[in-house]
Amino acid sequence: MNSYIDSLIKHPFTSIQLSDKEKFHTGMLKLLLEYSQANLIEHKLFKNNILHKPKCYLEINSVDLLVIQKNYMTIIETKFKTGLHSTIYKNNLVSQIQKYASTHKQADEGIVVSLFKENNDLNILEHKISKFKNITFTNEILELLNSINKNESIISTPVFNLLILWKSYLTDLKILVDNFEAKKLNSLNDNGLKDSLHKLKLKGVFQQYRMHLVKDKVDKLINSEEKIKGKLGNTHGNALLCYEITFDKNDFNFEKYGVQWQNGKFKFFIEVKNNSKKSNIRDVALKEIGRSLHGKFFKKDKLPKNVNRSGKFKSFNIAEAEEFSDLNRLPYKIADCLNYLVDSQKFILELTSQNK
Repeated sequence: MNSYIDSLIKHPFTSIQLSDKEKFHTGMLKLLLEYSQANLIEHKLFKNNILHKPKCYLEINSVDLLVIQKNYMTIIETKFKTGLHSTIYKNNLVSQIQKYASTHKQADEGIVVSLFKENNDLNILEHKISKFKNITFTNEILELLNSINKNESIISTPVFNLLILWKSYLTDLKILVDNFEAKKLNSLNDNGLKDSLHKLKLKGVFQQYRMHLVKDKVDKLINSEEKIKGKLGNTHGNALLCYEITFDKNDFNFEKYGVQWQNGKFKFFIEVKNNSKKSNIRDVALKEIGRSLHGKFFKKDKLPKNVNRSGKFKSFNIAEAEEFSDLNRLPYKIADCLNYLVDSQKFILELTSQNK
């Protein structure tokens, strides 16, 4: 696998810092669709396989790529470094693809193109698109790239050359993606893998894939799903997994507490509604509960002495968990942690009251 990573690092698209850009890959997909039509290359990306000349529009009404073939409209959402997220639409929290479908009532089909298969719900309400189709860059898109041939009389050589370069990038990337999928939660024998993915500016997306697998298992193990809310995110290129529990009304401005996993660190946190000079009143509870979680579920890991920096979100490290190590036991530890924390709210407030 190292040789393929090295090839990706040396690839021209990486060199000019385009290989990690979602807009770049969306633009390449546009060129591929136009090239395929011009050269009468059949494909099965769309339900409508009639080779009408497509009109492809980038970034229309927040949609990454809008494809119109005669009266048939396809919404395409690309996800290369991040996953699907929720957004506010008409005062309701909905998935972004639900919003795009709702703002394009005339659309006939919806497709999500991602690096890894999406774990999010792709169903659509109150629309003729009942569900978005999910395809990936290293499977269906790469298959289409493998079928293209040079035809200078119909389309320019520079476009063909660009597509061949894109194919070479996705071919090597497929080896990496397939290896991650085959390993599941087993160790990836790091050996500089994290540094290499950082050079590719893709560390976050591969971290998040592993976190997705962990989250899927944790969600099935927790006892109070209605009280514990899990979410995946990304800050500064680093994926994170966070589980939070909402505080009942209290005298300390405490809003949420729970656990967060990012950059190999597993933390217990308490978040306040508004930051204030009194944020240190959380320290006793953070240390006491954090040490308890460490002692019960993460005894093998070194216990830190101090809480992390102040702010609305303040935390205490309770364990180390490298994203590319063997993670098979981690979902059970996280679930045990969360099941314990659900019943700890009163204790957290009592500790704070005693030391305010």
